[in-house]
Amino acid sequence: MKKFTWLIPLLFGLNVVFAGCDERGRQPGTRTTPSPSTAPSTSKLSDSDLEKAVRAKLENDAQLKVANLSVNADAERNEITLSGTVRSHAARGKAIELAKSAKPGVLVNDKIDVKPAT
Repeated sequence: MKKFTWLIPLLFGLNVVFAGCDERGRQPGTRTTPSPSTAPSTSKLSDSDLEKAVRAKLENDAQLKVANLSVNADAERNEITLSGTVRSHAARGKAIELAKSAKPGVLVNDKIDVKPAT
């Protein structure tokens, strides 16, 4: 029995080390870099390509074509930021939906103000 007394602290220490490597208890907001096998298989777009795709969608809508909207894209983070002003909440929602349809899985940051016509 005396020969194996060192085994208990060793096993306990290994358990603590491996439990620390478990990702289930990660803090929200922390990111891991996906491996190529788990990364989305969408084609790589540059920032300007993503911006152009969103602008083209917005230009096809008559109500949004005259709106004062700015598009800023970060293709690496798969994010689009829409800012500016529109005349209604419906136009705001439509702009967000059109931006989301430009690329599957894109995150849209909404900074659009609604200012009805006076």
